Amino acid sequence: MSDELVIAVYLDTNVLLDLLATVEDGFRLVERVTTGQTSGKSSERSGEAEFATPSLFNFFKVGFSGKLGRRSDEGASETTEAELTHTYGSLLHRLRRYLLDEHLVTTFAPDMKTSIVVGDFVEFTGVVRPNPFTDSFHRLQRMMSFAEVAMSMSQTTSPGTTGNSGNRGGQNQKGPAPAKRQGSQLKAMEAFFEKLTADVEREGTSTVLIDNEPPQYRAVVTLFDSFLRDRSMAEILNREFRILGKVARHLPVGSLESVDLLASSGVAGFPPEILTTLSGMMDQLSNEGGAQLHSPSTTIEPPVIEIVPIAIYL
Repeated sequence: MSDELVIAVYLDTNVLLDLLATVEDGFRLVERVTTGQTSGKSSERSGEAEFATPSLFNFFKVGFSGKLGRRSDEGASETTEAELTHTYGSLLHRLRRYLLDEHLVTTFAPDMKTSIVVGDFVEFTGVVRPNPFTDSFHRLQRMMSFAEVAMSMSQTTSPGTTGNSGNRGGQNQKGPAPAKRQGSQLKAMEAFFEKLTADVEREGTSTVLIDNEPPQYRAVVTLFDSFLRDRSMAEILNREFRILGKVARHLPVGSLESVDLLASSGVAGFPPEILTTLSGMMDQLSNEGGAQLHSPSTTIEPPVIEIVPIAIYL
């Protein structure tokens, strides 16, 4: 519905203002409304004259009466000005209403018989999922940081055992050495995973997937963190939202191509064996250690669309 009130959790204000200015041939964020009020007051003074016949029957008044008066008017006017300031939310409502009323938006429906063309406006509904490649590594990084804290606590609570000075050779046993080596290995792995994820998702951006069932479509969307209402993304992940944007790529069912999540990163230059080893490590941790980790995916198979987002809302 074009008049539906929506709550935006992501809003690209630059694109929003550009589109509205194009549609309306320029617009003002502040509109002045002038109202006027006029009041009037009038007064009238009058006099009355009578004429009678001088006779015995003067109690019978014969004559006429007339009014002689003067009228004066007083008036006053008052003018007030008010400013209507548009918020970004009201401007989104304005743009969405225009697009829907002009039938410029393609909405994904269960039958999905409408063809999607690159450059079309779409309203796509689905559950927002994190990047399937970096999400597993982010989760593993957090688990490793907890393990590192646990190891440092064990070192402080379990001091090294020092041999008795009376023992032959005066040998000292240093217990924390193996723990320090494990701690350094954990830090090295953390640094590697941090570099890996930072290369795939550049600073200030986040890639998410939106699952739509049916018709079993997925949308790949790159968000700018500065336009998110909650930059931690806890508000939108694993919840169902609608996204308004333009189609940048469409791979229908049966397409021989796929969306490569590593296409613009240095990780794409790694030999396939390295990525296979990383995936095997994730699977091993999940099977043996019971860790809730998913094998990282590097591609999204069709049917899938890539969307340049304008807004994400309910």
